[in-house]
Amino acid sequence: MDAAADELLRLAFDRAPAMEANQAIARIRDAAGDELSGATSYELVLPADNVRSFLLDYTLPRLVDYLESSGAKLPHCGGVFLSVFSGDTLHFLHARDVVELLSRWSGLSMAELKTRYGPK
Repeated sequence: MDAAADELLRLAFDRAPAMEANQAIARIRDAAGDELSGATSYELVLPADNVRSFLLDYTLPRLVDYLESSGAKLPHCGGVFLSVFSGDTLHFLHARDVVELLSRWSGLSMAELKTRYGPK
């Protein structure tokens, strides 16, 4: 697997077989209690190759815009977790952890991410 995918997926707080995605996402919402109560799953399918450029060029702009538009403001990104499909496994990651990683990879601060990719 791609080194960037490895680094991203190490952030996962839970995993499930991809074939059980709907049940697993519901389980994560239920088990999270207050932290992710009424939580939103932001779903993402990782490509087999060039994961870092995919995350920085494609995912980061859309994710920041979504988070800022939906009220899950950076850096805490409250109420949103990512459901990341990689192969036959579904990985669950806190949005704040993913944004923090992508911020570091991009060299952009949270304020710069908001300015560059947030709603206009």
